[in-house]
Amino acid sequence: MEKESKLSSMTRRWRKRRLYARLRQHLPMAELACIDDHEAVDAVEPAVIDWPAGLCKPRCGVVQDPGPYPRWTKYRRFLEHNGFEYGIYNLHAHDWLEKVQGYDVIIGMPSSEFWHLEETRRKYRFIQAHFGKTTYPSPEHAALYEDKELEACLAEICGMPFAKTYVSHDRNDAHCLVDTLTYPVVSKTFPASGSIGVELVRNRQAAHRLVEQAFSSTGRKSHMVALRQKNYIYLQEYIPSDGYDLRVIVVGNWLFGNYRKAPEGDFRASGMYLGEFRALPEEAMRIALQVNAFVKSPAMAVDMLHSPDGAYRIIEMSPITQVQNSEWLQVDNVAGAYIFDNDSFTFQPGLYWIDELALREFFLGSYLPRAIQGGLHAGVALEVQDK
Repeated sequence: MEKESKLSSMTRRWRKRRLYARLRQHLPMAELACIDDHEAVDAVEPAVIDWPAGLCKPRCGVVQDPGPYPRWTKYRRFLEHNGFEYGIYNLHAHDWLEKVQGYDVIIGMPSSEFWHLEETRRKYRFIQAHFGKTTYPSPEHAALYEDKELEACLAEICGMPFAKTYVSHDRNDAHCLVDTLTYPVVSKTFPASGSIGVELVRNRQAAHRLVEQAFSSTGRKSHMVALRQKNYIYLQEYIPSDGYDLRVIVVGNWLFGNYRKAPEGDFRASGMYLGEFRALPEEAMRIALQVNAFVKSPAMAVDMLHSPDGAYRIIEMSPITQVQNSEWLQVDNVAGAYIFDNDSFTFQPGLYWIDELALREFFLGSYLPRAIQGGLHAGVALEVQDK
């Protein structure tokens, strides 16, 4: 059993290396397809929204996301159950500009792959600027998603307890920077998730080599064949932890989360599939709420480490997340959610699809306030009737 555990740990660590990721690109692999997991979705009670009387509901275009844990099926179920007109909208097709005019709201993020990120960010900005339509995520939140540099910048100006982070896009500046740091430090590339692109830089010499590779004419090989680390370095202080990192997901005043254990001999926990479910610390939940008070996203995932001084330090955050099941928080083996009200947290048992709750929060916190004030495509699909 001990040998199997060590082998499993080694396998997980190996799969996070750049070489493994690049080798996989050359092996026969099926393209990720859009799947329909409606049976799992329908096993959970749907989220319900209380829509204002006299206000027409917008027609929604749903963008599908490929992979085993789709968000679009949760969005579809929410829209169907709450009486919204909707259609599947192909953001990638040649006629995306023509078809978008048939919707009031576009919902969904195709994936965290860099080509999808760039396409979605550009088109969502265009849709909002030239058609006055609303998107979820908003162009601002789409820009933040998987952009670790923007995360660090936002944390700095807002005074968040974020791990010290250093980013440079200048070769000479980068060389000077690495001479001032205390080692080891953590190097990250982006876009990337699940600990992919995360490496420990153990000394100054290794850091200078990283700088030279990243600022070379061809850039530094990354975990993706189609994208190299070119003309930037992203370094973060190494924080010894208690062997776990903690993810807290905020949706309005609802909170979910779990602990993720690092394999033996590694400092990375994300993407290692060693999750543990137990009660969340109040301090960490309050930090996550404070983060989203600045970001104002319908949903916000905040990843933290418990540092040796007893404080929680943020290492990453994201307005979009991938959720495998409807039991993303468990306390004493009971699934549920924390509800924050009157400055206190109450555990509420139940099964919940976070993506459904996030879409409800988008309508309640972002769409409806502007629609009621008449700031959203009035005369296209909205009518406010006199009571």
